Amino acid sequence: MQAFRKHINESFFNPLLHFIPILLFVLVNGNFGSSVALTVVYFTVVVILVYSYFLYANIYKYLGVSYLVSTLIIAFIIFFPESLILYHFKPVFSELITVTSFILILFLRRNITEYVSSVTPRHVAMTNNLDEHFRIVWQLVVIMSLYIIAYLVLPVFAEPTQYNQSLIRSLYWGILFFVMFYEFIRVTLIRIRLFKEEWWPIVSEQGKLIGSIQSQESISAKAKHIHPVVRVLLINHSKVFLQKRSLNDSFNPGLWDVALSNHIRMNETAEDCIRRTALQDYGANDIKPVFLSKFLHKTHNERQFVYLFIICDLKIVNANPQLIESVKWWTIHQIEENTGTGIFTPGFEKDYEFLKRSGLLENGTFECNCHLKDVVYQAISKKS
Repeated sequence: MQAFRKHINESFFNPLLHFIPILLFVLVNGNFGSSVALTVVYFTVVVILVYSYFLYANIYKYLGVSYLVSTLIIAFIIFFPESLILYHFKPVFSELITVTSFILILFLRRNITEYVSSVTPRHVAMTNNLDEHFRIVWQLVVIMSLYIIAYLVLPVFAEPTQYNQSLIRSLYWGILFFVMFYEFIRVTLIRIRLFKEEWWPIVSEQGKLIGSIQSQESISAKAKHIHPVVRVLLINHSKVFLQKRSLNDSFNPGLWDVALSNHIRMNETAEDCIRRTALQDYGANDIKPVFLSKFLHKTHNERQFVYLFIICDLKIVNANPQLIESVKWWTIHQIEENTGTGIFTPGFEKDYEFLKRSGLLENGTFECNCHLKDVVYQAISKKS
């Protein structure tokens, strides 16, 4: 669970942390001078970097790049010759440089996205982070631009008294703080919602982890990703135990399938997925699966990287009626007689081919005992 929480936090990193240094500098510099501003920013950056290093190690470089950009912007503001700044622009010079830099960032959005993707582990969903990052940049550009315009056009409509200037600046910072508070609450609520959703890993054709996606988003997406799944065959005395999937099931309703099958969740092992599914489907909590094979399988709605296991015993407490229509032991003859008739799932028919090639069902040689693993390996070795 802790790994899953970390994955969600990294996949939906609070975008405000990227802009704290530059916003702090602009605020403190305008009120207390650059020396105090640099001290405050330096201390804050150290705290945030240490915090992110331990909690968000996978996107630490991503945050570091943002702070490097902030450092360059701050350095430009500090070392720009004051004699070259027009008198009317001096009070908003920091905002002018910041807005200009942010507009350049938006212009280079594609290049920045490619760079961040290249230095960040692919299993972190960086699309969310980058979208949030650029959305905040847009908001800051609009707010700061409106402040600059209001400050510069004030003398046209009213006397630029200290009170009027102070009022505009107070309104400007009030809006900024409101936006930051709103974004903090919004990201927190999104994270809470994401914790309740199911995330699936995305793997390559060789089974290597390359990304992740929310399950419902993957189901509805046009591009079909490869997701790892577990499938478990329960066999004993040359018979195979099958479950008839619920008529309300989203995948293959009313068809006969293996005893256990499910998508592996993000940061979940195949064995943990099997135990979770056994408890969910049958109320069983004592299961010892043995790995048989792995392969790529294409269905009409997705691509699956299958981890095929076998078991010889399943202590059923109560078959879940919402997931399972009925259960039945099938003989080899019954299975082969009905193969290709459409009563089995395509996944089971492929699993059964692997099972036949393993030799475990021939002549009733396979029986449930305490040496299941040895039996499996011996049978496979004889076939090799």
